[in-house]
Amino acid sequence: MEAKGSSAFIKVIRFIDNKFEEIIGVIVLAVVVTLVFAGVSLRLTLKSGMPWQEEISRILYVLVVYLGASFGMKSKDHIRITFLVNMLPKLGQKIMRVITDIVWAGFNIIIIVISLRVYQNMQRFLGESAVLRIPLHYIFLIIPIGFALLTLRLIQGYVQRKGRPALDSPPEEAVTER
Repeated sequence: MEAKGSSAFIKVIRFIDNKFEEIIGVIVLAVVVTLVFAGVSLRLTLKSGMPWQEEISRILYVLVVYLGASFGMKSKDHIRITFLVNMLPKLGQKIMRVITDIVWAGFNIIIIVISLRVYQNMQRFLGESAVLRIPLHYIFLIIPIGFALLTLRLIQGYVQRKGRPALDSPPEEAVTER
């Protein structure tokens, strides 16, 4: 009986791992589009908008950006400038990829640490959003969580490939893999 429960738990964890950014991102983006459409429609027809709609849309849009960056990392669709790296031999490409990923992860960790410090300061000085009066420190948590998710996906890629860096594939190969 315990094996069935743990098997179901593993399936749930795998589902979250595989689809988290996609599901949450699509839902949040749909909410943003709906709110913006409603706000524009009301402004055009009734000459009055919904101030709360604009505030929520901005907050959720920032969340979607970070989820999209994490999804891009997970699906290996993140933007990389590889023109010079591609001129190197395969070994040089792998070494350069590892170096740039280490620098990227280091940058992300610095941003996480700094933004958590800012978050702690924001908790002491209670600022609120203009319309909904949401404490700003809650909104600001999007930044460290987004960078943590991005870093997790970067590290996860290496773990899944057993420490090997992924070299960017030409577009033809990328299309046939999916």
